[in-house]
Amino acid sequence: MTWQLAQGGPDHLTVRFIPWLTWSFAAFVLYGVSTIVQPFVTGGQTITAGAMVSIALLVGMMLFTLFTGGQFGICRIDHRRGIITITSYGLLGRARQERLLADVKGLEVRILRRAQYRLILALRSGERLPLVPFYLISLNDRGIRRIATALGVEPDIIHEQQRSR
Repeated sequence: MTWQLAQGGPDHLTVRFIPWLTWSFAAFVLYGVSTIVQPFVTGGQTITAGAMVSIALLVGMMLFTLFTGGQFGICRIDHRRGIITITSYGLLGRARQERLLADVKGLEVRILRRAQYRLILALRSGERLPLVPFYLISLNDRGIRRIATALGVEPDIIHEQQRSR
């Protein structure tokens, strides 16, 4: 799940997308790894191949999770300057894109499942610009409404087809 923290007034809105569940999982895995490693560090046990494999698998799973879903996102809508800025950062670095608010045609809400969706800006050029690089999970639409109101558009709800296995 991702927290969507919105703050600001009519001239300036900042929405922060914080993937707290992903980072909580990483903290839980680090706790597990430290529990496995502790007896070896204190000298109570000698390290075994099984312990090495379990540590490697846990760390690999944690890094995979952080690389794929651990990016933080910030969306700034500034009416004074007429610019929307989308920034994402995480373990892979930082990406920043700016567009003119006048170029924004709409806000697409691509729903994958009931509470899982993706927010994408539709620009007049035909370009589609995701607000965050992953799907969001939320049980209400307050964040969507706040962004749409700040952009001055009505959100377009698009139900994506799930791929059959």
